[in-house]
Amino acid sequence: MSLPNNPLDPLFLCVTPIKLPGGGHATGTLFRYEQEGEETDYLVTNRHVFVEENDDGEEEFVAEEARIYLRDNADTPMLRISRPLDLVKDGERQWMEHSAEPQPDLAVLELYDNLDDYINQPIGPPNFLPDERPITAGEEAMIVGYPVIEPNDYMPIIRSALISSHYGGGFMGNLAFATDANTHSGMSGSPIFTTPSIIDQMDGGPVVYKQPQRYFLGIHSSTLQSPTHSIEEGPLNVNFAFYPEQIIEIIENSEE
Repeated sequence: MSLPNNPLDPLFLCVTPIKLPGGGHATGTLFRYEQEGEETDYLVTNRHVFVEENDDGEEEFVAEEARIYLRDNADTPMLRISRPLDLVKDGERQWMEHSAEPQPDLAVLELYDNLDDYINQPIGPPNFLPDERPITAGEEAMIVGYPVIEPNDYMPIIRSALISSHYGGGFMGNLAFATDANTHSGMSGSPIFTTPSIIDQMDGGPVVYKQPQRYFLGIHSSTLQSPTHSIEEGPLNVNFAFYPEQIIEIIENSEE
């Protein structure tokens, strides 16, 4: 049986599963940032993927090492290469965090693999939302990640979402925004994008492109849990997400 001749969307190549000891997993966003003419590749996910609270209410590391999966063959993109990810060395975390309070749920870890050696395509500031492009509450968006990891299929999936709070402000006491989407725990750390469009409504009016455009809006974190929301009512599907600019702040502040 033949398959459609349809090129792989780069959206599927900007994320990797993060596999933790004991069977847990999350999603990592591949991120590239340039400083003083030098490009560095990072893995961005949620802080809660690497840290958990023990029975005494104290934080502890989930694991000292995890694994990510990269792709190096455009002809067989389903094949992936397992790569180690050092999380803790000599009792010290290897990822960077934000210093703000309340703390954004973000963890940024420098990658020592050069992503140019792979077909993966990191995202970065060129994918950020232009200042003149407003985001309105209720606008459609996409979340790309790994709600499930199967032994032989490591391709992510895309979940539809809505921007459910004011984009550019806070949400429930956090410098974050809300989405309305059906997500699962494995999608922690997934990137959020606008839906592709050849027409953008800018401050100066509509703009038409030759190719559909989409913008990186943030990192999905977790689903809001409501103690007054009964199971019979169904899932709440309201999620926290953090802004791309906070990733830059983490990277730049780590250099000081």
